[in-house]
Amino acid sequence: MYGPVNMIRSVLFNLIFYPFTLIYCGLFLMPLCLAKTDGPVRKGIHIFCKGCLLVARITVGIKYEYRGLDKLPKEGALILAAAHQSNMDPILTFPLRNDVTALAKKQLFRIPFIGTALRKINIVRIDRESKKAHKGMDVVGREVVDMGRPLIVYPQATRVPPGQSRRLKSGAYYLQEATNLPVYTVSTNTGVFWTKGFWHRGGTAVFEIDGPFAPGRDKAEFMALLEEKVVRRSNELIAEAGYGKLLDRPSR
Repeated sequence: MYGPVNMIRSVLFNLIFYPFTLIYCGLFLMPLCLAKTDGPVRKGIHIFCKGCLLVARITVGIKYEYRGLDKLPKEGALILAAAHQSNMDPILTFPLRNDVTALAKKQLFRIPFIGTALRKINIVRIDRESKKAHKGMDVVGREVVDMGRPLIVYPQATRVPPGQSRRLKSGAYYLQEATNLPVYTVSTNTGVFWTKGFWHRGGTAVFEIDGPFAPGRDKAEFMALLEEKVVRRSNELIAEAGYGKLLDRPSR
């Protein structure tokens, strides 16, 4: 499915990407966490993301295309409900708004270097396995409004490769209900190229923004909107790239 060229390029990517991540975070990003503000760390993360995208392009031939950038405000608080297929997703998101914050599962805070940086830039820790996680969304929402920052939410909760599905989480709905902030959605096909596994493919990953979607929908309407914009539109982008056959794989 990947072909010998993609397999060789994937090996090269992994040999460069993981040492680059470890060395950059350890030698460059961690010292920035000692700064009084989060500005230097955010700048460091921005450079890291651009570096990762460059590595992916040079080694595997993964390019990227943003669509709908004109719809996304350059300042102010908002909710960004995004599809999550790949590690490439946050790497593509951060350069859009360097002031972005996020909901992150508590396990990420245990990872050396990464956990320290997440705490420095005020990423919100949540327990995704808790059935009561949505009850704290009003507190999270007030923090986002006070900071005036965009908050990225992954309704799928974890990376979902093309062809698989998960029931969407309702955190974005409760956040909008608590804050009345506009919701923007992100659909993507990144999982086709920068996959969840070891082997990757060359091609152009699309990152498409839509919205704003004003508050006022009931929960059923809101979740239907997310299903359409986050899941089905992403499937359309996968098919558009010529990999519609991946959608026929059975879900886990």
